[in-house]
Amino acid sequence: MTDLRRFDDFRKAGATARRERRVLVVLVSQYDCPYCHRIKEEIIFPMIKAKDFAGEILLGELYIDEGEMVVDFSGRRVSAADFAHGYGVYVTPTLLFLDADGRELAEKMVGINTMEMYFYYLSEAIREAVAKLRGTPS
Repeated sequence: MTDLRRFDDFRKAGATARRERRVLVVLVSQYDCPYCHRIKEEIIFPMIKAKDFAGEILLGELYIDEGEMVVDFSGRRVSAADFAHGYGVYVTPTLLFLDADGRELAEKMVGINTMEMYFYYLSEAIREAVAKLRGTPS
C-alpha cells in the first residue's frame, strides 16, 4: 500500500508548499467513507506510485470525523470539520487545491461523478492550480 500524508497542521504544510512552490492538494475524507477508499485505491495511490505531479503538489488527506483536530493556516487549533466547512466542504470525498496561505487555486472536486474520467478532471484541476500558483498560462 502507498502512503498518503495526513494533513493535521496546515501552517506547516503551507510553509513547505511556499518553500517548494507547490500546490496543496487536500483529500477531505472520513474513515468509513467507501468512496474515499475507492478514490485512494483507484486514483490517488496509483498517482503517488507513478510520481504524477510529484514536483508540483503536496498531496495529503484531511479526516473530518468527529474529534479530529487540525492547526489551520493562521496557527489556530480547530476541528477538522470546521476547517473543511470553511471551504464549503460537507461531502466526502472532496479535493481542495490550495496555495500556501489556504486560498483556493482551482474549483474543488466534490464526490465522484464519473470514475472513468476522474483522473482526467483531477489532472486538469492540478494543472490549473499550478499555473495560477506559478503565474503561468494553463
